[in-house]
Amino acid sequence: MHVVQTKLRRFSPSAWPRRSAKTQTKREKTIQSCSNFFDEAWPQPFENSQRMWSFDRTVQIAKPLVTFPWRSIGFYALTGKSVITYKKRLVKETIVEALEAISEQNPRGRILLVADNYGSHHAKLTQERADELGIEFVFIPPYSPALNAIEPLWKDLKREISPEIFEDKDHFREFLTETFLRLSHGLNFAADWIKTFLPDVQKLR
Repeated sequence: MHVVQTKLRRFSPSAWPRRSAKTQTKREKTIQSCSNFFDEAWPQPFENSQRMWSFDRTVQIAKPLVTFPWRSIGFYALTGKSVITYKKRLVKETIVEALEAISEQNPRGRILLVADNYGSHHAKLTQERADELGIEFVFIPPYSPALNAIEPLWKDLKREISPEIFEDKDHFREFLTETFLRLSHGLNFAADWIKTFLPDVQKLR
C-alpha cells in the first residue's frame, strides 16, 4: 500500500514504488490510503461473452430484447466498500455524483483512485470535488487497461450475464448490482497489481 504526495495526477509504474518507499512508515497508515480502482462500463442483458458447448446438438438460448439505458460506474475497493452506480450520461456532473456515493460508503481515510484518462475524470469540476471529498486520482498511462484491476472484474461480470435471462431492465439492474458487489468482494482481480505495487502488504481485508 502506498502513500503518495497530494496533487499527484499521473501514474508511473516505475516511479510509484520508489516514491512510496520513501514515504511509507507504518502499515496502518498505508492501509488507510490504499489504492482502489474506478471505471465506467455499459454491460447489457444480451451480453454474449461466454461460449456454451453441446456434443449432440446446437444449443440456442432465446432472450427477450431487453436494453439497459444506464452506464455503470464502478468502484473496486481493495479496502473499504466497493460501489456501483448508474447514470444515463457519463459527464463530469455524473462522475462527481459517483465520487460522492463512493465517499459516503467509505467515509474514513483518503482514497486513492486508479483511473484512466477519460475527459470527465480530468475536468475541473471533478478534480475540485474530489479534493473536497479526500479522493486523489492516480491516472494510468493511455492504452494500459491492464493497470486498472477493475477491467477483469467487468469481464467476469459480463461472463455471468451471458447465460441469464432477464425479464426487464429492473431485473437486470438488480442482478448487475448484486453480481458486481459479490465479485468485488474478492481481491483476485487485483492479484497481479498487488504483487507488483504492494509487495510488502500481507493482508488488505
